Amino acid sequence: MTEHSHDTRPRRPLREVVSNIDRDILHLLLRRHNLLARMHNSKGFLDPAEEKALRESWEAAVSRVSRDARLSGRFFSLMQEVEFLPRPSAQRDEGEGDEGGQAAGAERRQAFNLAPALRPVRVVMPAPLACRTTRAWLMLAAASGQALRIEPCLMNDPIVDCVKALNQLGAGLTREECGVAARETSPAGAPDKVLHVGDSAWNFFLLLGHYLGRPSRAKFTGETGLKLADFSAVRRFLPSLGARLVHVVPKSDGLPARLECSGILPDVVTPPADAPAELAEGILLAAPFYERPLTLDLSAHPRQRMILARVLPILRAADADISVLEGRVRVTPGPLRLPARPRLPLEPELAVFLLALPLVLSGETRLDGDWPQWPEAQAVWELLQALGLALHREESGEGRQGGAVRAHAAAPLKRAALTALPDGLLAALPSDWAPLPVALAACAALRGGEASLPELPGADMNEVTSFLHAVGLERNVEGALCKTAQDAPQQSAAQVWNAPSPVWALALALAACARDGRNQGFRLGNPGIMTGLFPAFWTLYNALPEPAVKRAAAGNAQAAPARRRIITTAVAVPPELKETDY
Repeated sequence: MTEHSHDTRPRRPLREVVSNIDRDILHLLLRRHNLLARMHNSKGFLDPAEEKALRESWEAAVSRVSRDARLSGRFFSLMQEVEFLPRPSAQRDEGEGDEGGQAAGAERRQAFNLAPALRPVRVVMPAPLACRTTRAWLMLAAASGQALRIEPCLMNDPIVDCVKALNQLGAGLTREECGVAARETSPAGAPDKVLHVGDSAWNFFLLLGHYLGRPSRAKFTGETGLKLADFSAVRRFLPSLGARLVHVVPKSDGLPARLECSGILPDVVTPPADAPAELAEGILLAAPFYERPLTLDLSAHPRQRMILARVLPILRAADADISVLEGRVRVTPGPLRLPARPRLPLEPELAVFLLALPLVLSGETRLDGDWPQWPEAQAVWELLQALGLALHREESGEGRQGGAVRAHAAAPLKRAALTALPDGLLAALPSDWAPLPVALAACAALRGGEASLPELPGADMNEVTSFLHAVGLERNVEGALCKTAQDAPQQSAAQVWNAPSPVWALALALAACARDGRNQGFRLGNPGIMTGLFPAFWTLYNALPEPAVKRAAAGNAQAAPARRRIITTAVAVPPELKETDY
């Protein structure tokens, strides 16, 4: 062999090497997860001292290789909260169960296969009602101590977490089968407690607004989403309101966090442009219970229209003393008069996917409920109409207690050129609703039609790319959608995709309605993410094309006969007991 001979073995592509390293990282994370489970105390938690030691060790190690705060902070929080599937029992050898495996006897939860019947739909049902509006009324009931009943409502995880948190403040809320009842109590105070708000930032901002108006302090905790959230803009804004938010975890911008309030608010509050719109809504809902009048100046806030459209109808229905002038809302404290049964609009974030079913399968959807007069709701209405869906709104009138929305399409969608839509239409959609236009464009592309997808303002295009890959599509440089390969349907059927949010789960469910005939369905690895927001969704979806939905029969139900109490002068004398009876 000459000295110039070379190794002729083919080298592995670098992407394969990186993929193998990624799998090794996942194995180490799984091993770390199981070791942490061994360190849990009797209550099932990691002792704060142990977690502090692990965090300090991690931060010291990161500081030697990187200056990225996300690696030292957010990545550590994610490692602490990440969950893994149990290892399949059939693949576990006897006695196996070390730190690299999972708990013995655990069963792997199967992914959901989304494969609805490809036939015209006929969906007639009560619409899912607005989740945030429900919680706003519960907050007003707790703060005023007045009684009301909200029925029906979604009764999802955010509402359940809100009820629990408000009861910690002293509210008298009771969960029922399909609603919430508030009994008359003393107005809720601001106790120095640890309040768990679940995984909803809206719950956090509702309670934050309640505490700001009085000398108080509290600690807020939440689930993984809020632990990884960025509340730095809130932290910077609160000192102007005489309050301070301190994050418990060093170098973190999320929960848990401690709140300290002086209760001394300025006469005029001007939220900066980066302040969350939900915080402004929470302050407006709490302002009728403050000691002094408050003016919230939203004239320069980019989401002024949405804030006012969501909150002002609620305050007016509660008979609050408010005045509005060019984006400045003046709220004067005073007693409220809450309706016994507040009227809720439908939840557009969920309703639009039900209304879009005829667009991708043909047929008709009828949702009983009032369409909200919100800017984002109007934008999504125009989007569906621009793609060919016939929408009709029925207002409440004589003989009808509520409104309804009808959607009809004679044929499935085969053209979704989103790049040709009117300017500003997609920009008017909230970034959280980006999965809807992406799913509709994907449906047209999966049916072999024309589909184009522009850059969506505020949307995470990495999530868009991940979704398109899961359904066997790709986006070229011009924005057109096309199938990745001829065997993409078989690949998509075998792939399990984890939706990053409930709305992305809805998007995959919608895209499955336009799958190729060879495709046995798209597989969703985390269906529970949808159940937490809309508990009845999968039951409804699996019953397509014509699901039978239970309807509330409050008007036709016969009232139970009232019990009568009969008073008599007769006296019951028990018989004497014989000795043998003892």
